[in-house]
Amino acid sequence: MAIDNFVLSLFLILLFGRLLGEAFKRLQLPAVVGEITAGILIGPSLLGWIAPHETLAVMAELGVILLLFSIGCETSVKRLFQAGSSAVGVALLGIAIPAIVIGWVSLTYLELPGFTALYLGCALTATSIGVSMRVMAQAKRSQSREGHIILGAAVIDDIAGVILLSLLFNFASSGEVGLIPSGLLILKIGAFLFLAPPLARLLLYLFRAIKPREEETGYEAIITMILICLFAWLAHALHAPALLGGFVVGLALSRQFISPLNRYLKNPFSFTHEMEVESKPLVDIFAPIFFVYVGISLDLSQIDLGWSGMLTLLMLSLLAIATKAMAGFNVPGSLRSKAIVGSAMVPRGEVGLVFAEMGLQMGVISPKLFTELVLIIAITTLAGPLLLKWALASDSK
Repeated sequence: MAIDNFVLSLFLILLFGRLLGEAFKRLQLPAVVGEITAGILIGPSLLGWIAPHETLAVMAELGVILLLFSIGCETSVKRLFQAGSSAVGVALLGIAIPAIVIGWVSLTYLELPGFTALYLGCALTATSIGVSMRVMAQAKRSQSREGHIILGAAVIDDIAGVILLSLLFNFASSGEVGLIPSGLLILKIGAFLFLAPPLARLLLYLFRAIKPREEETGYEAIITMILICLFAWLAHALHAPALLGGFVVGLALSRQFISPLNRYLKNPFSFTHEMEVESKPLVDIFAPIFFVYVGISLDLSQIDLGWSGMLTLLMLSLLAIATKAMAGFNVPGSLRSKAIVGSAMVPRGEVGLVFAEMGLQMGVISPKLFTELVLIIAITTLAGPLLLKWALASDSK
């Protein structure tokens, strides 16, 4: 891509992503959906100003890594322990039911290849908790028992989603699915998730020690990017997606992350806080590029507008909503509590879109299935808050 085309494409992506993201936020809708809509608008589906390109795909990949870094910063293992077994049950049901049901329907009814059906089921397991927690906060219920369960389940969801994506990435790359290779990969990923955050924290002490005494603007942001790039490379060397590196650096910076090694490597809070603050503009710039690029990659001409195609899209959307909502039945207490937690688990978002984009790049899913998957994720992201508002309104009566 020529430099003039690149800078013009980047200008359009940042401009329209920001405008439509803000417009959707003001309409009380997720900004992510607005950014995807921006990509559809300026991409081949409508105006045709920008086409998918390797250079833009690399920018989007960097956006994904920074997005997972941000998720890692917000991941709280403490909340998981506070929520207890209810959160674990909700998360496990919310992962198992969609993966099994949607995978089975895709295999038998849609007659997709086995691995593609499995990938589709796994892509619809991860919850976008930010959308639901915004609704809970507006209703002043974020610190309620249901709020703690939702947050705890979301922690497991995020970690499980990253591990599932790493496994599927390896299977797609190697072309083989075996019990021993799978077990070894799970051990490697587990060891990476356990050892990488303390190692990153050890490097934090080194970078803090060599920090110039005079105030140097941008030092923390540069150090953050150095760590993210290093651990993204290490993750890729382990045959896991590079985004796993961004996630573990976020865990290292998180005040809420706990591990047996914490007593020896305590979080240097003032320094890590500065790193989070300094790196936030990087996340704010690059993460929307990924979501807009997802919209650019969509080909709406692939959608089957006939009765059969529309019925299939509707069926998969309803299954995606129902299978996640069923996770709420594991919550002890009233039916309303179950409805609140279940509806909060419905929205898919960031991790699901990462699944979709990586599946398309690896050739696991077709452009047609990619378009349908992104639309299903958008539908659940819009439907979840509406269902949650209804459940909260019923609970207040």
